[in-house]
Amino acid sequence: MTTLSHECILVGAESLTLQCGKLLVERGHRLLAVVTSDNSLRMWAESLGIPIFDGPAALLERDDLGCDYLFSIGNRLVLPSGVLRLARRAAINFHDGPLPRHAGLFAPVWALIARELSHGITWHVMTD
Repeated sequence: MTTLSHECILVGAESLTLQCGKLLVERGHRLLAVVTSDNSLRMWAESLGIPIFDGPAALLERDDLGCDYLFSIGNRLVLPSGVLRLARRAAINFHDGPLPRHAGLFAPVWALIARELSHGITWHVMTD
């Protein structure tokens, strides 16, 4: 069985971002860049020789950077449209609640306060 490998960019600053990055690498995908302010994520990326960027706009300073997928996980920044266009296939965002019911920050907490009987997450494609 042949597995398909994708070139990816990872944007985020939480432990979930790091765990998703590890899974991508373990499954044979290539991380071309990591955009983060998180020290743990920076140290991990650095240990693998993955270029690290301080903010999403810094990606646009490189004219040779493109990817199959851009993943925004644990990221609270709105990504510029130029950054979204770096992804040839899709720019995908993780949200920790079911959209649109629990949009915004702290979706799991709001679900607990509302005494929801179930909860979920959302992966969605980002566009301009």
